[in-house]
Amino acid sequence: MRTFEEMDRDAREGSPFSNGTEGECWTANWCDRCVHDKAFREGKASTGCDLMLIALCGKTPVEWMRQDGFRLGDQYHCIEFRDEREGPSGPPKPPPQIPGQGLLFDPEPYEGVRMFRDVVDEIRPAEVSS
Repeated sequence: MRTFEEMDRDAREGSPFSNGTEGECWTANWCDRCVHDKAFREGKASTGCDLMLIALCGKTPVEWMRQDGFRLGDQYHCIEFRDEREGPSGPPKPPPQIPGQGLLFDPEPYEGVRMFRDVVDEIRPAEVSS
């Protein structure tokens, strides 16, 4: 995940939820089973996921992509979500190198987090870097 300062800088102005019920439904679907918030839920950390902190400050994180035709509690798709039941999270492992096979290109410049910016965000274009 990016640092809090990077996420706060890129966040869109405006609360992501219209009321507390909508926010509670969304966190029940996403945050309540995400590995990034697990230590906070278990009382082992004083703060939870930085994305939720940004949302509580009245901004919408760019990591939350709006979904069309949503139902209550599923209006955003969090690209940082990692289900705690799927095992340890971390960067993806590179594919194994086959002996005797050359590389077509150096993969390093293409590795990292990729985010798609929201089409509605044309008023203030997002400056997203990996």
